[in-house]
Amino acid sequence: MRKFILVLVSLAMGVSLFANGAKEAESQKLVFWDKSEYVQAYNEQSKAHFEEFCEANGIEGEYIIIPPNDLKQKLLASIEAGNPPDIIVTDDFSAKQYAGMGQLLSVDSVTNAIDFTQTGKNIASVQNGNYIVPMCVMAPGFYIRSDKWEEKGLDLPTTWEELFETAKIVNDPENGFYALGYPMGASGGGDAESMCRSIILSFGGVPIDENGNVTINSPETLEALKFIASLYTEGLCPPSAITWDDMGNNTAYTAGSVGVIQNSGSVFSQLKEEYPDLLEKTAITSYPSGPYGTYIPTGGNVFCVFKNGSSNDMALKYVEYFFEKDFYENLLTEMQGMWQPTIDGVTDNDFWKDPANAGWLAASQNGVPNTYPAPVTDLTTLSFSEQLCVKAIQQIVLNGVDPQKALDDLEQSFKDVLGQ
Repeated sequence: MRKFILVLVSLAMGVSLFANGAKEAESQKLVFWDKSEYVQAYNEQSKAHFEEFCEANGIEGEYIIIPPNDLKQKLLASIEAGNPPDIIVTDDFSAKQYAGMGQLLSVDSVTNAIDFTQTGKNIASVQNGNYIVPMCVMAPGFYIRSDKWEEKGLDLPTTWEELFETAKIVNDPENGFYALGYPMGASGGGDAESMCRSIILSFGGVPIDENGNVTINSPETLEALKFIASLYTEGLCPPSAITWDDMGNNTAYTAGSVGVIQNSGSVFSQLKEEYPDLLEKTAITSYPSGPYGTYIPTGGNVFCVFKNGSSNDMALKYVEYFFEKDFYENLLTEMQGMWQPTIDGVTDNDFWKDPANAGWLAASQNGVPNTYPAPVTDLTTLSFSEQLCVKAIQQIVLNGVDPQKALDDLEQSFKDVLGQ
């Protein structure tokens, strides 16, 4: 009798455990917060791909589109409440903040399974592990009025020195046209600081080294600062450009008053929709190079998986699934060059061979983090957002400060930010 009772108890416990397991499987839900994108096809295709994955894996999925300006606030509130989504797509700078807060799950299983490009690895790089998966690169492009250069019988410049020399020939301020349209206002955006650092690095200067030490005060950086300042003192940029914000160059280029800007794919999209005639006169190439190569401070969209989410394993599995070749290759095409790939093997097609798109791909392949070669930390990121290099150029151009004095002050500013 006692043996019979024990059998019944064991059966009851087994049924209970089975029922609880079935209930947990049945209630498993994968929550994905995605950024709304300028190209509507992205969210449509991403949603369909996500739902396909959930159905194939027998789980409930919730795909929520959130405007980028609202995403951070909503996410921080969900983290505080202890109820974050399983997966988000956000920009790499925000993702690094969440990694620093200790909120993200290791994504080693994804990074080990997928061969990401070096630029993809760069934008996902954080200290102490792999917590970010690079979804796409959003490299800025070098926009140039090819018709203006052709009128003068000039080849398009491939080096900073060639840009300077040919710009002097193309420049025509008396008729309201300036060869270059570089904003240099410390307005809170990143265009000007990115441009400064691109040139400093290509001249051999290193603002902060790989060990986090301030190393900006060098002969190479001094030459770079002199070169950048000369673009304004030689009258190759509109006089007002020294205080332009990040929209100043967009406006000037679409108005036809400048011949070169460096900007993201947003200008490309605007030209396609509103200024197709100007687009036909525009070449989009990679940044010019300096004696030490080409460096393009670059960011992108990334995946994050939150460790306090409810479906960690499925979240990681979906992020890996997202990069299924046919889906990903088609999605990049739908984005019309605004996004560049973070994995190999998806660019051998007519879209990327088209010269209108090839420039974006070339730009992305030279992408480095904004803090390069320094590790990405709160302080190195702050040194970028404070636009210290921009302020040094303004000192030289607006206040007539000696370039070496401006560089000495710039070194001290970096040390103040980093506490060195």
